[in-house]
Amino acid sequence: MVKTEELKKMAFFKPFTEQEIKVFSERLIIEEFESGFDVFHENQIGDDSMFIIIEGAIKITKKQKGSEKVIANIKEGEFFGEMSMLYPAPRSASAVTIKPSKMIRFSDRDYNSFKKDHPSIVVKLNEIFIKVLVQRLRDADKRLVKEGFGIGAI
Repeated sequence: MVKTEELKKMAFFKPFTEQEIKVFSERLIIEEFESGFDVFHENQIGDDSMFIIIEGAIKITKKQKGSEKVIANIKEGEFFGEMSMLYPAPRSASAVTIKPSKMIRFSDRDYNSFKKDHPSIVVKLNEIFIKVLVQRLRDADKRLVKEGFGIGAI
């Protein structure tokens, strides 16, 4: 269980009403990880949770030609892992803590339960996911163009 006061402080939960935050607080759990902890691995199957960082930071990496490439750094107040929660599939990347971290775990079971019992929460969650995923896609496009892999390179 997460304290409602803790959730109210986080930007992620700003769109939600007091009652909706109470629903979250009753369902979500907090987990703590040491620096260097593998939260999940690329191609991992079976853990379809997303995480919201309360304290700490993580790096998202992908394997590329035998080495790992950092594709994103996620910090306090941000979330990651939502792709596997929304659409169960093997993890598309790995997530490793880069300092001691405290996170909220939000599972696919929670999300599916909310779809049935609290559809207004799911509408707001989906709006958050869409905005962030669109921004991440734009950022990825900019990186591809910068690296010479944009539309003009095709």
